[in-house]
Amino acid sequence: MGEELERLPRQPEWIAEETTASFLLRLAALNGLSFDALVRHVGGPRGLPVPDPQVDEVWLGPVVRERLARVCGRPVGRLERALPSLGESRIAPKARRQVRVEAWPEGRRPVQACALCPAGRVDRPVWRVGRDTWAVCVRHGRWIGEAPGRSQVGVAQVPGVVEAQERRQRLERTSGLYARALLADASQVAVYWWQCRQMGVKGVWRERQAALGVSRADLWAVPLVVYPEVVVVAEAMAVRERQRAVGRSFAGGPAGWTTGRWVAWVGERLGMAEEMTAGGHRALEAWLMAHRNTMPVKERLALPRPPEGYRSWPLRMMRPHLDMPRFGPLEAASCLPWRLGSPMTSVAVVR
Repeated sequence: MGEELERLPRQPEWIAEETTASFLLRLAALNGLSFDALVRHVGGPRGLPVPDPQVDEVWLGPVVRERLARVCGRPVGRLERALPSLGESRIAPKARRQVRVEAWPEGRRPVQACALCPAGRVDRPVWRVGRDTWAVCVRHGRWIGEAPGRSQVGVAQVPGVVEAQERRQRLERTSGLYARALLADASQVAVYWWQCRQMGVKGVWRERQAALGVSRADLWAVPLVVYPEVVVVAEAMAVRERQRAVGRSFAGGPAGWTTGRWVAWVGERLGMAEEMTAGGHRALEAWLMAHRNTMPVKERLALPRPPEGYRSWPLRMMRPHLDMPRFGPLEAASCLPWRLGSPMTSVAVVR
Protein backbone atom coordinates (compact mmCIF):
# COMPACT_ATOMS: atom_id res chain seq x y z
CA MET A 1 0.00 0.00 0.00
CA GLY A 2 2.97 2.31 -0.19
CA GLU A 3 2.61 3.16 -3.92
CA GLU A 4 1.81 6.69 -5.04
CA LEU A 5 -1.89 7.34 -5.62
CA GLU A 6 -2.92 10.03 -8.06
CA ARG A 7 -5.85 12.34 -7.46
CA LEU A 8 -8.97 11.08 -9.21
CA PRO A 9 -9.84 13.37 -12.13
CA ARG A 10 -13.33 14.30 -10.95
CA GLN A 11 -14.16 15.34 -7.39
CA PRO A 12 -17.63 15.72 -5.88
CA GLU A 13 -18.71 19.00 -4.34
CA TRP A 14 -17.82 18.99 -0.64
CA ILE A 15 -20.87 18.98 1.64
CA ALA A 16 -20.40 19.54 5.37
CA GLU A 17 -21.13 16.54 7.62
CA GLU A 18 -21.80 14.14 4.77
CA THR A 19 -21.77 10.45 5.61
CA THR A 20 -18.81 8.47 4.32
CA ALA A 21 -21.12 6.11 2.41
CA SER A 22 -22.79 9.01 0.60
CA PHE A 23 -19.45 10.59 -0.28
CA LEU A 24 -17.85 7.38 -1.55
CA LEU A 25 -20.83 6.57 -3.77
CA ARG A 26 -20.70 10.06 -5.29
CA LEU A 27 -16.93 9.89 -5.76
CA ALA A 28 -17.19 6.51 -7.50
CA ALA A 29 -20.06 7.54 -9.79
CA LEU A 30 -18.33 10.76 -10.87
CA ASN A 31 -15.26 8.81 -11.95
CA GLY A 32 -17.10 5.96 -13.68
CA LEU A 33 -16.15 3.43 -11.01
CA SER A 34 -18.22 0.87 -9.17
CA PHE A 35 -18.25 1.05 -5.39
CA ASP A 36 -16.24 -2.17 -5.26
CA ALA A 37 -13.61 -0.79 -7.66
CA LEU A 38 -13.18 2.40 -5.62
CA VAL A 39 -12.87 0.45 -2.37
CA ARG A 40 -10.17 -1.78 -3.84
CA HIS A 41 -8.39 1.26 -5.29
CA VAL A 42 -7.98 2.75 -1.80
CA GLY A 43 -6.90 -0.54 -0.24
CA GLY A 44 -10.13 -2.18 0.84
CA PRO A 45 -11.19 -5.81 0.31
CA ARG A 46 -13.13 -7.24 -2.62
CA GLY A 47 -16.78 -8.13 -2.48
CA LEU A 48 -18.12 -5.60 0.02
CA PRO A 49 -21.88 -5.00 -0.32
CA VAL A 50 -22.84 -1.72 -1.94
CA PRO A 51 -24.14 0.48 0.91
CA ASP A 52 -27.58 2.00 0.95
CA PRO A 53 -26.67 5.54 2.11
CA GLN A 54 -30.07 5.97 3.72
CA VAL A 55 -29.42 3.19 6.23
CA ASP A 56 -25.73 2.15 5.97
CA GLU A 57 -22.39 3.72 6.80
CA VAL A 58 -18.92 2.81 5.53
CA TRP A 59 -16.27 2.74 8.24
CA LEU A 60 -12.66 3.28 7.20
CA GLY A 61 -9.49 2.39 9.07
CA PRO A 62 -6.55 4.85 9.21
CA VAL A 63 -4.68 3.19 6.32
CA VAL A 64 -7.60 3.57 3.92
CA ARG A 65 -8.39 7.07 5.23
CA GLU A 66 -4.88 8.15 4.25
CA ARG A 67 -5.25 6.66 0.77
CA LEU A 68 -8.70 8.18 0.29
CA ALA A 69 -7.27 11.59 1.16
CA ARG A 70 -4.65 11.13 -1.56
CA VAL A 71 -7.16 10.28 -4.29
CA CYS A 72 -9.21 13.30 -3.19
CA GLY A 73 -6.16 15.58 -3.20
CA ARG A 74 -6.91 16.78 0.33
CA PRO A 75 -5.14 16.43 3.70
CA VAL A 76 -6.58 13.77 5.99
CA GLY A 77 -7.63 16.43 8.49
CA ARG A 78 -9.71 18.23 5.86
CA LEU A 79 -11.36 14.96 4.92
CA GLU A 80 -12.19 14.17 8.54
CA ARG A 81 -13.74 17.60 9.09
CA ALA A 82 -16.02 17.10 6.08
CA LEU A 83 -16.89 13.47 6.90
CA PRO A 84 -17.43 13.28 10.68
CA SER A 85 -17.96 9.50 10.70
CA LEU A 86 -14.28 9.02 9.85
CA GLY A 87 -13.35 10.11 13.35
CA GLU A 88 -15.73 7.58 14.89
CA SER A 89 -14.20 4.54 13.21
CA ARG A 90 -12.83 1.95 15.62
CA ILE A 91 -10.78 0.08 13.02
CA ALA A 92 -7.16 -0.24 14.19
CA PRO A 93 -4.20 0.60 11.92
CA LYS A 94 -3.12 -3.07 11.85
CA ALA A 95 -6.59 -4.51 11.24
CA ARG A 96 -6.70 -6.71 8.13
CA ARG A 97 -10.09 -5.33 7.03
CA GLN A 98 -9.73 -1.58 6.75
CA VAL A 99 -13.23 -1.06 5.31
CA ARG A 100 -16.56 -2.17 6.77
CA VAL A 101 -20.14 -1.61 5.63
CA GLU A 102 -22.58 -1.63 8.53
CA ALA A 103 -26.13 -0.47 9.16
CA TRP A 104 -26.50 2.62 11.32
CA PRO A 105 -27.78 1.77 14.81
CA GLU A 106 -31.46 2.41 15.51
CA GLY A 107 -32.09 6.11 16.05
CA ARG A 108 -28.98 7.24 14.17
CA ARG A 109 -30.19 7.19 10.59
CA PRO A 110 -28.68 9.90 8.40
CA VAL A 111 -30.68 12.91 7.23
CA GLN A 112 -30.95 13.83 3.57
CA ALA A 113 -29.51 17.24 2.73
CA CYS A 114 -31.85 20.07 1.75
CA ALA A 115 -32.96 19.51 -1.85
CA LEU A 116 -32.79 23.26 -2.57
CA CYS A 117 -29.20 23.72 -1.35
CA PRO A 118 -26.11 22.99 -3.49
CA ALA A 119 -26.22 19.50 -1.96
CA GLY A 120 -29.55 18.97 -3.70
CA ARG A 121 -28.16 19.87 -7.12
CA VAL A 122 -25.23 17.47 -7.26
CA ASP A 123 -25.03 14.20 -9.12
CA ARG A 124 -26.99 12.13 -6.58
CA PRO A 125 -28.77 12.63 -3.23
CA VAL A 126 -26.50 13.63 -0.36
CA TRP A 127 -26.93 12.11 3.09
CA ARG A 128 -25.59 13.84 6.19
CA VAL A 129 -24.69 12.47 9.60
CA GLY A 130 -27.73 13.04 11.78
CA ARG A 131 -27.02 15.16 14.86
CA ASP A 132 -30.70 14.56 15.50
CA THR A 133 -33.43 12.70 13.64
CA TRP A 134 -34.25 15.92 11.75
CA ALA A 135 -32.70 19.23 10.73
CA VAL A 136 -33.73 22.74 9.63
CA CYS A 137 -32.24 24.46 6.60
CA VAL A 138 -32.05 28.16 7.51
CA ARG A 139 -31.27 29.23 3.96
CA HIS A 140 -34.42 27.76 2.41
CA GLY A 141 -36.71 27.46 5.43
CA ARG A 142 -37.15 23.71 5.22
CA TRP A 143 -37.59 21.00 7.85
CA ILE A 144 -35.79 17.80 6.84
CA GLY A 145 -36.54 14.49 8.48
CA GLU A 146 -38.84 11.48 8.24
CA ALA A 147 -42.59 11.98 8.03
CA PRO A 148 -45.33 9.91 6.35
CA GLY A 149 -45.07 10.58 2.65
CA ARG A 150 -42.60 13.46 2.87
CA SER A 151 -39.08 14.14 4.06
CA GLN A 152 -38.74 17.89 3.42
CA VAL A 153 -41.34 20.37 4.64
CA GLY A 154 -41.35 24.12 4.03
CA VAL A 155 -41.71 26.07 7.28
CA ALA A 156 -42.33 29.56 5.90
CA GLN A 157 -45.90 29.22 7.19
CA VAL A 158 -44.64 28.43 10.70
CA PRO A 159 -43.15 31.67 12.06
CA GLY A 160 -40.31 31.30 14.52
CA VAL A 161 -38.81 28.00 13.35
CA VAL A 162 -36.02 29.45 11.20
CA GLU A 163 -35.21 32.10 13.84
CA ALA A 164 -35.10 29.33 16.45
CA GLN A 165 -32.57 27.42 14.35
CA GLU A 166 -30.38 30.52 14.06
CA ARG A 167 -30.56 31.04 17.83
CA ARG A 168 -29.74 27.38 18.37
CA GLN A 169 -26.62 27.76 16.23
CA ARG A 170 -25.52 30.77 18.33
CA LEU A 171 -26.11 28.76 21.51
CA GLU A 172 -23.99 25.91 20.14
CA ARG A 173 -21.18 28.33 19.25
CA THR A 174 -21.09 29.90 22.71
CA SER A 175 -21.80 26.83 24.87
CA GLY A 176 -19.92 24.12 22.97
CA LEU A 177 -20.97 20.47 23.23
CA TYR A 178 -22.93 21.19 26.41
CA ALA A 179 -25.48 22.99 24.23
CA ARG A 180 -26.57 19.54 23.06
CA ALA A 181 -27.43 18.58 26.64
CA LEU A 182 -29.38 21.82 27.08
CA LEU A 183 -31.32 21.32 23.85
CA ALA A 184 -32.02 17.68 24.72
CA ASP A 185 -33.39 18.58 28.14
CA ALA A 186 -35.35 21.57 26.83
CA SER A 187 -36.91 19.29 24.20
CA GLN A 188 -38.03 16.86 26.89
CA VAL A 189 -39.46 19.69 28.99
CA ALA A 190 -41.52 20.71 25.94
CA VAL A 191 -42.61 17.08 25.48
CA TYR A 192 -43.89 17.07 29.06
CA TRP A 193 -45.81 20.27 28.43
CA TRP A 194 -47.20 18.88 25.17
CA GLN A 195 -48.38 15.58 26.59
CA CYS A 196 -49.85 17.15 29.74
CA ARG A 197 -51.56 19.80 27.53
CA GLN A 198 -49.82 22.69 29.25
CA MET A 199 -48.08 25.85 28.10
CA GLY A 200 -48.53 26.51 24.35
CA VAL A 201 -51.12 23.86 23.57
CA LYS A 202 -54.09 26.29 23.56
CA GLY A 203 -52.45 28.98 21.48
CA VAL A 204 -49.26 29.09 19.51
CA TRP A 205 -48.77 25.32 19.20
CA ARG A 206 -52.29 24.83 17.90
CA GLU A 207 -51.72 27.58 15.34
CA ARG A 208 -48.52 25.89 14.12
CA GLN A 209 -50.32 22.54 13.87
CA ALA A 210 -52.98 24.17 11.71
CA ALA A 211 -50.36 25.84 9.49
CA LEU A 212 -48.64 22.48 8.95
CA GLY A 213 -51.91 20.61 8.47
CA VAL A 214 -51.20 18.12 11.27
CA SER A 215 -52.98 16.93 14.41
CA ARG A 216 -51.82 15.80 17.84
CA ALA A 217 -51.69 12.26 16.47
CA ASP A 218 -48.84 13.24 14.10
CA LEU A 219 -45.99 12.75 16.56
CA TRP A 220 -43.32 13.33 13.90
CA ALA A 221 -44.40 17.00 13.81
CA VAL A 222 -44.26 17.66 17.57
CA PRO A 223 -40.52 18.57 17.69
CA LEU A 224 -41.15 21.04 14.85
CA VAL A 225 -44.28 22.53 16.44
CA VAL A 226 -42.58 23.17 19.82
CA TYR A 227 -39.12 24.04 18.44
CA PRO A 228 -39.12 27.84 19.04
CA GLU A 229 -40.05 27.32 22.70
CA VAL A 230 -37.43 24.56 23.06
CA VAL A 231 -34.66 26.96 22.04
CA VAL A 232 -35.91 29.68 24.43
CA VAL A 233 -35.87 27.17 27.29
CA ALA A 234 -32.39 25.91 26.30
CA GLU A 235 -31.07 29.50 26.33
CA ALA A 236 -32.53 30.01 29.81
CA MET A 237 -30.99 26.74 30.97
CA ALA A 238 -27.61 27.95 29.70
CA VAL A 239 -27.90 31.09 31.86
CA ARG A 240 -28.48 28.99 34.95
CA GLU A 241 -25.84 26.38 34.11
CA ARG A 242 -23.19 29.07 33.72
CA GLN A 243 -23.79 29.97 37.35
CA ARG A 244 -23.56 26.32 38.40
CA ALA A 245 -20.34 25.86 36.39
CA VAL A 246 -18.56 28.43 38.59
CA GLY A 247 -20.02 27.04 41.83
CA ARG A 248 -22.76 29.60 42.20
CA SER A 249 -26.45 29.01 42.72
CA PHE A 250 -29.02 31.46 41.46
CA ALA A 251 -29.52 32.57 45.03
CA GLY A 252 -25.87 33.58 45.01
CA GLY A 253 -26.12 35.27 41.64
CA PRO A 254 -28.01 38.44 40.69
CA ALA A 255 -30.22 39.91 43.42
CA GLY A 256 -33.45 37.98 43.82
CA TRP A 257 -32.53 35.20 41.41
CA THR A 258 -33.70 32.17 43.35
CA THR A 259 -34.46 29.01 41.42
CA GLY A 260 -38.16 29.86 41.77
CA ARG A 261 -37.51 33.23 40.19
CA TRP A 262 -35.66 31.49 37.37
CA VAL A 263 -38.69 29.28 36.63
CA ALA A 264 -40.94 32.33 36.59
CA TRP A 265 -38.47 34.10 34.27
CA VAL A 266 -38.66 31.19 31.80
CA GLY A 267 -42.45 31.54 31.76
CA GLU A 268 -42.10 35.28 31.13
CA ARG A 269 -39.66 34.71 28.25
CA LEU A 270 -42.09 32.26 26.69
CA GLY A 271 -45.03 34.63 27.12
CA MET A 272 -46.72 31.88 29.14
CA ALA A 273 -46.41 33.06 32.74
CA GLU A 274 -49.93 31.97 33.72
CA GLU A 275 -49.47 28.49 32.24
CA MET A 276 -46.14 28.15 34.08
CA THR A 277 -47.81 28.95 37.42
CA ALA A 278 -50.71 26.61 36.66
CA GLY A 279 -48.49 23.53 36.31
CA GLY A 280 -45.81 24.09 33.68
CA HIS A 281 -43.28 24.64 36.46
CA ARG A 282 -43.23 20.92 37.33
CA ALA A 283 -41.15 19.86 34.32
CA LEU A 284 -38.57 22.58 34.99
CA GLU A 285 -38.40 21.66 38.65
CA ALA A 286 -37.60 18.06 37.69
CA TRP A 287 -34.77 19.42 35.53
CA LEU A 288 -33.55 21.65 38.37
CA MET A 289 -33.42 18.68 40.72
CA ALA A 290 -31.30 16.69 38.25
CA HIS A 291 -28.99 19.73 37.82
CA ARG A 292 -28.82 20.88 41.42
CA ASN A 293 -25.66 22.48 42.72
CA THR A 294 -24.00 19.93 45.01
CA MET A 295 -21.25 22.23 46.28
CA PRO A 296 -21.83 23.09 49.97
CA VAL A 297 -23.01 26.65 50.55
CA LYS A 298 -19.96 27.46 52.72
CA GLU A 299 -17.61 26.48 49.89
CA ARG A 300 -19.63 28.43 47.33
CA LEU A 301 -19.51 31.59 49.42
CA ALA A 302 -15.72 31.28 49.75
CA LEU A 303 -15.16 31.11 45.99
CA PRO A 304 -13.65 34.16 44.25
CA ARG A 305 -15.73 36.05 41.75
CA PRO A 306 -15.77 34.33 38.36
CA PRO A 307 -13.35 35.81 35.80
CA GLU A 308 -14.47 38.53 33.42
CA GLY A 309 -16.13 37.16 30.31
CA TYR A 310 -16.99 33.73 31.74
CA ARG A 311 -20.53 33.99 30.36
CA SER A 312 -19.19 33.67 26.83
CA TRP A 313 -16.92 30.67 27.44
CA PRO A 314 -17.92 27.17 26.29
CA LEU A 315 -19.54 25.26 29.14
CA ARG A 316 -17.71 22.26 30.54
CA MET A 317 -19.58 18.97 30.81
CA MET A 318 -21.29 18.63 34.19
CA ARG A 319 -23.45 16.05 35.92
CA PRO A 320 -25.69 14.47 34.80
CA HIS A 321 -24.21 15.01 31.31
CA LEU A 322 -20.60 13.92 31.68
CA ASP A 323 -20.91 11.50 28.74
CA MET A 324 -22.63 13.25 25.84
CA PRO A 325 -23.26 11.55 22.46
CA ARG A 326 -22.58 13.96 19.60
CA PHE A 327 -25.05 12.37 17.21
CA GLY A 328 -28.41 10.64 17.33
CA PRO A 329 -31.86 11.55 18.67
CA LEU A 330 -31.85 14.37 21.19
CA GLU A 331 -34.08 12.47 23.61
CA ALA A 332 -31.30 9.88 24.04
CA ALA A 333 -29.02 12.67 25.35
CA SER A 334 -31.51 13.97 27.93
CA CYS A 335 -31.41 13.27 31.65
CA LEU A 336 -35.22 13.53 31.83
CA PRO A 337 -36.91 10.12 31.66
CA TRP A 338 -40.26 10.71 29.93
CA ARG A 339 -40.61 10.21 26.16
CA LEU A 340 -42.90 11.50 23.44
CA GLY A 341 -45.85 9.16 22.96
CA SER A 342 -45.41 7.34 26.29
CA PRO A 343 -47.90 7.62 29.18
CA MET A 344 -47.28 10.58 31.49
CA THR A 345 -48.40 9.23 34.85
CA SER A 346 -45.81 11.04 36.96
CA VAL A 347 -42.67 13.11 36.80
CA ALA A 348 -39.75 10.89 37.69
CA VAL A 349 -36.70 12.78 38.89
CA VAL A 350 -33.17 11.65 38.02
CA ARG A 351 -31.08 11.48 41.16
